[in-house]
Amino acid sequence: MPDFLADVLTWPKNYHFAIAVQTAYEMGLPPSLLIYDTKTSPTEWTQIDKKLVMAWTILQKETCQMCGQPLWICRSSERNLQFKVRRDLCYASAELEKWKKGKAAKTLKDGEYPFVVAEMVGDEQLPSRKAYLLELNEE
Repeated sequence: MPDFLADVLTWPKNYHFAIAVQTAYEMGLPPSLLIYDTKTSPTEWTQIDKKLVMAWTILQKETCQMCGQPLWICRSSERNLQFKVRRDLCYASAELEKWKKGKAAKTLKDGEYPFVVAEMVGDEQLPSRKAYLLELNEE
């Protein structure tokens, strides 16, 4: 069953369950405590908790180090499986690279390192995670 659950944790609609299992695992808590928001003791581990943690471990061990996809997907010889290449653009990294190519980079002192800070023009709030996820959905 942990094999099946490892697969299920990769499904996009179950992303929130994967986050709950990972968080519980890292905190040493039973995953059901976060998934079901139960009032059980943090020391009570059910069979499903153990299977979820095993599934998470399987998923971590069976993730391709090259592409980040589960091995059973990226190394499948399934004839109808296709992959698309997408690109991401990090505007913060682009700004830092532009800065490094300019004269300002030559003024760095020993021990100094450049880093990027996000700030909005005017009184606007920084973009929210929700707005970013909605933007991704529109693509």
